Amino acid sequence: MAMRTPKEMKLHETIIRSVAGIYDSRKIAHQQILTNLERPDAVLKGITVDIIVKNPITLIFKVETETSVTEGEAIAWKAISEQLGTFFLLIPHPLKADAMKIIAKTGLKNVRLCYYMIMDNKLKFMSLP
Repeated sequence: MAMRTPKEMKLHETIIRSVAGIYDSRKIAHQQILTNLERPDAVLKGITVDIIVKNPITLIFKVETETSVTEGEAIAWKAISEQLGTFFLLIPHPLKADAMKIIAKTGLKNVRLCYYMIMDNKLKFMSLP
């Protein structure tokens, strides 16, 4: 688990709430959105992720912040990839190249990158499924 500053922890939580809200606003019948904010709900096969969106298909998200896009965190990414399959890694947009290098170096498969930026004090998401 990443060691985040209090500011990064708040941002991490805000991102999780925001992404969950985006999917919740789509009002898809029988959709279920699980997060690990209040209690550890976003767990599949014993692996904890940040967000799970269950509608006709299951979308798995792992959210990283500025200091957690590291080779150390790639161990968790690899476990998610190997045991759960394709997942979405949501990272700060400026760290796209760093994440791609780590993914290539570790031979990580089944990962799709999504990005966020803070513009005018608002979160903006790119490439969400």
